[in-house]
Amino acid sequence: MSTRIRLAVTAAAAVLMAGSLTAPVYAAPAEVTAQCSGSGCAGKSPSSTGCDRHARTVRRDAVLGPLLELRYSPTCRAAWVRVTHARAGDRIEARNKRGAACRHPSCDAARVATGRTSAYTAMVNDKGIKAWACLERRNGNIVCTDRY
Repeated sequence: MSTRIRLAVTAAAAVLMAGSLTAPVYAAPAEVTAQCSGSGCAGKSPSSTGCDRHARTVRRDAVLGPLLELRYSPTCRAAWVRVTHARAGDRIEARNKRGAACRHPSCDAARVATGRTSAYTAMVNDKGIKAWACLERRNGNIVCTDRY
């Protein structure tokens, strides 16, 4: 290798190293903070509020075939229902009070859309209250999870 090429390679390496010391090559994305808590989450989407980021499944049931899950966000203190392997027209509810009727904000419901096999509800308050999930199949069969 000629002296000229060595000098060019050394100079290029020095420029690259100096640049990497002053400018980060990768910056981790900022942590998304929850945009609501407890009753302030009622009726809101878990994904658009960031509540789904650290959520966990706290109750599940597959008695009627589809997997029914009660999801809970400790950050948001809110719960919602997710169903997978369902049929179009199946209805899911997230509830947090006793009662026969589903009325916002004590309940939020969703139906599995045509062409889909999964759905999730908006959230209900789960701060200091018990929440549970229910699935009503198109044929009228109903199953609910235990309260959490």
